Amino acid sequence: MACSQFNAALAAWQQLLAAEQVVIDTPSIRKAETATFATTSSVLAVLYPERDQLAACLNIAKQYKQQLYTISSGKNWGYGSQVPVSSDSVIVNLSRLKRITNYDKKQGVVTVEAGVTQAELAQFLLEQGDKHWMDCTGSSASCSVVGNTVERGFGHTAYGEHVKYVCGIEVMLASGQVIKTGLHRFNDAKAAGVYQAGLGPALDGLFFQSNLGIVLSITLWLMPKPECFLAFYISTEQDILEQLVESLCQLKRQGYLTSLPHIANAFRVLPGLQQFPADVAAKQTYPLPEQDLSRLKNQWQVGRWNVSGALYGTKGQIKLAKAALKAHCRRFNKTQLNFISDTLLSLIEKYQWLLSKLLRRDMARVLAVLKPVHMMMQGKPSDNFLASAYWRMPTLPDNDFKLDQDGVGLIWCAVVAPADGQCARNIETIVSRVLTSFGFEAGITFTLLNERCLDAVISIGFNRQSNDGIDWDSKALACRRQLYEQLLKEGFFPYRLDINMTQFMSEYSSLEYENVLQLLKNTFDTDNILSPGRYIATQ
Repeated sequence: MACSQFNAALAAWQQLLAAEQVVIDTPSIRKAETATFATTSSVLAVLYPERDQLAACLNIAKQYKQQLYTISSGKNWGYGSQVPVSSDSVIVNLSRLKRITNYDKKQGVVTVEAGVTQAELAQFLLEQGDKHWMDCTGSSASCSVVGNTVERGFGHTAYGEHVKYVCGIEVMLASGQVIKTGLHRFNDAKAAGVYQAGLGPALDGLFFQSNLGIVLSITLWLMPKPECFLAFYISTEQDILEQLVESLCQLKRQGYLTSLPHIANAFRVLPGLQQFPADVAAKQTYPLPEQDLSRLKNQWQVGRWNVSGALYGTKGQIKLAKAALKAHCRRFNKTQLNFISDTLLSLIEKYQWLLSKLLRRDMARVLAVLKPVHMMMQGKPSDNFLASAYWRMPTLPDNDFKLDQDGVGLIWCAVVAPADGQCARNIETIVSRVLTSFGFEAGITFTLLNERCLDAVISIGFNRQSNDGIDWDSKALACRRQLYEQLLKEGFFPYRLDINMTQFMSEYSSLEYENVLQLLKNTFDTDNILSPGRYIATQ
């Protein structure tokens, strides 16, 4: 019966859409079913509707009770890529929704549709006079701005908490009806793009990390291009995680730091510089032994903890913030603080051959990491960061990073905690213990989302195509589960989930809250056709 229902829906979609908009060939379907970790959900077809075709696609799905799974770019790597939560789903790819509208140069407001990539928005702003910067992430330049935002992603600049800078969203419900939130629901409301609260009950939050509707577009606040920009980097061999967190938090509370500083251990920095040593891999010695870690850290001059951030503002503000940062770093032994301006970066590029000889480092490789980070903190995305996902892979691709098809193994686990040094240490201890016990390097980055909250992003990296006889897929899934169990036990809960963890997390939630979520789902999506099981557990 289910098969005949799908076939009828497929025939209707094929009549509605052009041939290239309905994909059912086996290679494409296998690609859609492949993520950076083991999954079991099957895909029946992939649709690429235009905006004005989307409502009709939903009506067909409702008519034939066919569940859909909506994606923006499908590059949700480490969290499930484009694989649906539930089997026998039809993927609805929104990559054709490309409009960038309503750009207000004075207020720094813009509206972007779901298919707009980081690179496209950055290029648009450049062409409009380079008056504003977007906040981008360390993922691909071809990732969706909307896709990351509705997942509550974050970046690096003063506008790094993306959801905080959304001022209205446009959503299509399962019925095909379109609603706009905030003051956008009123025609010609002049404050629609600048006043977030709207009037009366606010619905915006219902559509972040949910399956209650399809987000067509979001209205974003943009960061005004500052008078001055100065990147800073801290590297220390000392195990002073608590002190780093407390110092950076104090600087944020005092207003000196407006960016979102990232504190990464060596296992998050080294993969961007090279891959897992082949001689160690030949011995199947996992995780990387301490002596080899020390060798690589010395080779690349990577610290035990490494901080990246930026200062934004007027010359006077930069001067004060720089002095405050220096004063804090003077408290720590064996700690380096470096400031890199655009001018200095250009000089490093120009004389990299000389620096390579003097410093005995591959400055070309260092620049391949340093420059994209520098540009990212100015709202310019890059694909270069994807190289770090290939840490356990035997080779790097020449240019095109296709993590799913290349067999890259990657699971992201991300939890939030109070911006407190001891909380950071407790998380780091759990992560190191659990990941090491499963044979993974304990890569972790702490990000100060604001002066009160930090985020810990943990990477479980491996080679899905490894021929060493180890079932890394199974080990990774077991590691993920144990890691969450240990973190939850200590009160550290995730801010974002991969496609397999909603049901798991619902067991830790209050029954009353879960019941309200089910009530909302039944109200907004009576037939449960929109991304079943995504963030709202299936009962």
